[in-house]
Amino acid sequence: STAIDEEIESLKAEIDPEIMRRYQTIRRKYDRPLVPVRRGVCYGCFVKFPMARLAEMDEKGVPILCESCGRMLYQIP
Repeated sequence: STAIDEEIESLKAEIDPEIMRRYQTIRRKYDRPLVPVRRGVCYGCFVKFPMARLAEMDEKGVPILCESCGRMLYQIP
């Protein structure tokens, strides 16, 4: 729908261009370029993620890349 497409475009404009560029690059490789980390596990490749990097996610509040598969990650409880 046109309204949904317009909303998506307006939201894209609010995203840091560097993060959007990385997202588009990762999207060419994976159907799911942005995946959650739950209990220290990347839900893209299911590899355990280092706890120090998880703490870094909390501090910055921005997605970081999985050291194994390269997907963008966000934490869920």
